[in-house]
Amino acid sequence: MRNLALLLALLLLSAPAAAAQALSLPVAPADLAAAASEEGDEDEAGEEGELEVEIEDEEGDCTIEDEEDAQLCAEIAAEERESEEAEECLIEDATAKLVPHPGSDTVDLAIRYVSLAPAAVRVEAQLRGSKGRLRLGADRARLRRSGVYRRSFVLSDKEMNRALGAREFEVELQAVHTPRYCRLDLNGAPRRAKH
Repeated sequence: MRNLALLLALLLLSAPAAAAQALSLPVAPADLAAAASEEGDEDEAGEEGELEVEIEDEEGDCTIEDEEDAQLCAEIAAEERESEEAEECLIEDATAKLVPHPGSDTVDLAIRYVSLAPAAVRVEAQLRGSKGRLRLGADRARLRRSGVYRRSFVLSDKEMNRALGAREFEVELQAVHTPRYCRLDLNGAPRRAKH
């Protein structure tokens, strides 16, 4: 890898500026700076000039003169990626409550949420307990910036017995057209309805 970085640095230094911009190989800034500084030390030990390597990113330029600059550029790029990922995730926070009602053979789900913007979401709910897993269902809904999403699931007698024996619930909440890491997994114990 070090030889590849050295070869890339030599190509960038010897090629005209237009050819250097046309070449786009994925090399980490730290490797490029290290190879460029090693190459500069070996070939031109007698000259007193500073070696600058510019790495273009989407938002601007990052000039690397030494290892400290390479680390700084890497940190800036990481922060920009994190802020872009945070902007992609629309649902900021959510809590879920699930209550079975044996008299009417229904299970009520309520999700209190806060969103960065109105969004279409997918909601999937299931229960787990000693009698196994019970998938309640999935739904698509349109959420405002904040509020409470409510849904009632009608169950058969057999499903209601399993729901009453459940020890915990799992609810997945994800805005449509957002990356998988934006999904919120809401877990908890089902509340018992008052008879």
